[in-house]
Amino acid sequence: MLNVTFCGAARTVTGSQYFLEYQAPDGSLFNFCLDSGLFQTGQKLNLYKINSHLLFDPRKLDAIVLTHAHLDHCGRIPYLVKHGFGGKIYSTTATMKIAEVVMMDAARLNGESKSKQTPLKGIKNRNNESVVSDSERFSYQEIISTIGDTAANLELEMESLGLYGQDDVLETMRRFKTFEYHQKFRIHPNLEVEFWDAGHILGSACAVFTEISSGKKIVFSGDLGNKNKPIIQDPEIPASFPELTHIFTETTYGNRLHGKLDPKERLRKIIFETVKSGGLVLLPAFSIERAQEVIYYIVELMQENKIPRVPIFLDSPMASKMLKICLEHPELYDPEMQDKISQKANPLISKNIQILETPAQSKSLNQFDKPCIIIAGSGMLNGGRILKHLYYHLENPNNTLLMVGYQAVGTLGRQILDGSKEIVVEGKRLEVKTRIENINEFSAHADQAILKDWVVDLTDKKNNSSKVKLFLMHGEKDASLTFGKEIETMLPNKIESYWPRFGEKVELWG
Repeated sequence: MLNVTFCGAARTVTGSQYFLEYQAPDGSLFNFCLDSGLFQTGQKLNLYKINSHLLFDPRKLDAIVLTHAHLDHCGRIPYLVKHGFGGKIYSTTATMKIAEVVMMDAARLNGESKSKQTPLKGIKNRNNESVVSDSERFSYQEIISTIGDTAANLELEMESLGLYGQDDVLETMRRFKTFEYHQKFRIHPNLEVEFWDAGHILGSACAVFTEISSGKKIVFSGDLGNKNKPIIQDPEIPASFPELTHIFTETTYGNRLHGKLDPKERLRKIIFETVKSGGLVLLPAFSIERAQEVIYYIVELMQENKIPRVPIFLDSPMASKMLKICLEHPELYDPEMQDKISQKANPLISKNIQILETPAQSKSLNQFDKPCIIIAGSGMLNGGRILKHLYYHLENPNNTLLMVGYQAVGTLGRQILDGSKEIVVEGKRLEVKTRIENINEFSAHADQAILKDWVVDLTDKKNNSSKVKLFLMHGEKDASLTFGKEIETMLPNKIESYWPRFGEKVELWG
């Protein structure tokens, strides 16, 4: 018997967490999670309540399988450890390394207001403190009113929630056990797991679960990546399994296709024109994956003599750590990147890249007036060092503010994109005189066409006598339901889609 409770990413795009209860043929019980991420949008108090409110007792959790290290997939793991989870955490090696950076950064922010929040009552943690109520349950409507219907990626900077501290992250890291793609492992004597490359960020994985005694299989997509991205491989499609019973797939872009514009060419044009005018480019950084992609393209353009060789200031401690991890894992690169390395032309290594570690180094750019590119956090301009650079450079019409990711409603980035002529930064009212540009073609998520191919190929050999149940996750209503209808039309005798509710419990295997 196997049951799943949908504890996140159900009818919304954040907070990924599945709680699974397995009873083996010998009667033994085993509870595990697939991912355990933070809800990342909404008001501070509600965010604390929804993230501290668990639908299961972490003391009864035996294992966690982690698909990748974005905060909305790994950010609640230290909270589970803090409140009694004592089992293993399974991931790829790259995911483990990135997760430590991400969770440490979240812990730093979390710790700032630890005393300001009061958790819900109920389950006791290791210190006999109340953390959650078994009787309380958020309805779907309550969750939507708390976190909002948003297509955000998903790397929104966290408010100071006070959920856990850095000591909890250190304890969490002791529980990791890593396996690479196609290295099968068991989390239970009768449950085998295999990771496949999801092509989303470095180390990201789809997870295939097999009940050894019956051969039944379930596939979790995690977050699937886009194709033809620099540095990492395209998403890998697991083999088609006749014994497949359920698929859990993300549907963030389940109702649309990505644009066909070339992000590298758009970068070239914007940087070239800005440098020609004597200005500098301010580039808000999404630290995980996006910053490294942008650096790749910029350095490549310089190597090809398509833009001037101006300084590239990487002013984001997290992005710098991510760059280091990326350089440690060349085995995960795609063939094009491998070729560049063999030719000693790695676009992630350049004399033009200057990494600014300290606040003092960052402040040295305050009066910098020569053409350059400043990459700084945060990606949606709702915190981080980018605000200081806006403070000093936003009112220069020769400069360019270049955004390369989704700007969620309520963020400063969205305010500027929507045409605000004045903004307030660090208490000062500034006129938006700089040139504003936005490149949407850097999406790290699969679009509808890639998702279709992935599901179709997974079910190609499925016996028609029983349909695969397709759970539509991690998407807004239209994106999820549109994708469900499309795939049912394509595979009328093989697939039945379902859009689960938050808190809903479903039997997978009887």
